[in-house]
Amino acid sequence: MPPAEAVAHEAWTEAAAGEARTRPARRLRVAEITAAAGHSPWFTNICGELRRRGFDVVAVIDSSPGDLSARLTGLGVPCRQVPMYFGGRLDRVRPLLYAAAIPYAVVRLARLLRRERIDVAHSHVYVANVVTRLACLLAGVPHVAGIAAPRHLEAALTRAVESATCRGDRAIACGCAYAAALYARLGVPADRLSVVYYGSPAADFDPSTVDALAFRRELGVSNDTPLVGMVAHFYPPMHGPQAPAATRGIGLKGHDTFLAAARIVAARMPAARFVMVGGGFNAAGDRYREALIASCRAGGFIDKVYFPGHRPDIQRVLASFDVAVQCALTEGLGGTIEALLMERPTVATSVGGMPEAVRHEETGLLVPPSDPASLAAAIERLLRDRALAGRLARTGRALMLERFTLSRTGSDLASLYQRVAGGVRA
Repeated sequence: MPPAEAVAHEAWTEAAAGEARTRPARRLRVAEITAAAGHSPWFTNICGELRRRGFDVVAVIDSSPGDLSARLTGLGVPCRQVPMYFGGRLDRVRPLLYAAAIPYAVVRLARLLRRERIDVAHSHVYVANVVTRLACLLAGVPHVAGIAAPRHLEAALTRAVESATCRGDRAIACGCAYAAALYARLGVPADRLSVVYYGSPAADFDPSTVDALAFRRELGVSNDTPLVGMVAHFYPPMHGPQAPAATRGIGLKGHDTFLAAARIVAARMPAARFVMVGGGFNAAGDRYREALIASCRAGGFIDKVYFPGHRPDIQRVLASFDVAVQCALTEGLGGTIEALLMERPTVATSVGGMPEAVRHEETGLLVPPSDPASLAAAIERLLRDRALAGRLARTGRALMLERFTLSRTGSDLASLYQRVAGGVRA
């Protein structure tokens, strides 16, 4: 090469290298995927937080009717729909229906991931995890499995499916340390396991900004009436092989246990009132909720318990409680994060990840699952010892602000995605 051309070529090379160093890297394009079409505020929170952090987010949800698509679009997050939830009215035969329908969903999702040029696919909820990890294999996209709750690891059938299909996951983001321990028992290497709590937006759960009496006024409950509340979807009792043994024939969120404990507390503290907030998870859940209402009516207990259904103003609802209860039989964190962020004295069952938020005698009280007598005793203790209740609630809020916020979730996921994507920046 002539000397003049060599000098020009060297100058061009240095200029190109400098441009490459200063040019912003392409934003990481992430697909957030869940087998839901309604409710799921945690999912919109995650999508919105990642978008705020500069990720190019595409949401993929189930194709059944619901308001989730509209809420995501309102956040500026493009939303695609793929059928992932089947057989909502079935139980024992649901696994057979999924076996037949999942291949179709896998192909649909794989095509979508390729078309959208996705860098990392992060799925949430058991069914979405199975569909997405298979679709990622077809599309050649790295997969992060999000494990909000450990129920599928506690039932023999779904645990076997999970063990057989999770090997290709680039990472498994567990919503609690308990779930991570269960994956370790399956033989998943520690370097593929992370604990990422599904936190809530701290600014939205500030007890100092909420009218703590508004929900009481709506119910017609006086300010000095002891009020004990539970916030959870009504999941119907399950009987199929996909149900953990401890939950078969029982609502997995513990609504039956709550009502049994409420009757015990009411016998000792007749002025106490009880609230069960939430709607049915599906049509069967609606029927289950109606059956519980009917049982309260038939037993003459309906004047002491309220069933207000789904509430969008969960902060006002929680602020009205003297004691918040989460008494599930299997769970990740449940509603403990929101209750503690709202500085509510909290009682929870010692299952799943709830002891990670409700630390016994430190941030709340823990009781065994399916034990109405123990649950009633813990509720009564917090109603009678208001100094203890206040101390636990304040410590609980401090812990939530330190470790269980949406901002912390976004930070943890951002680091995980960068590692999985191999250096592509947000």
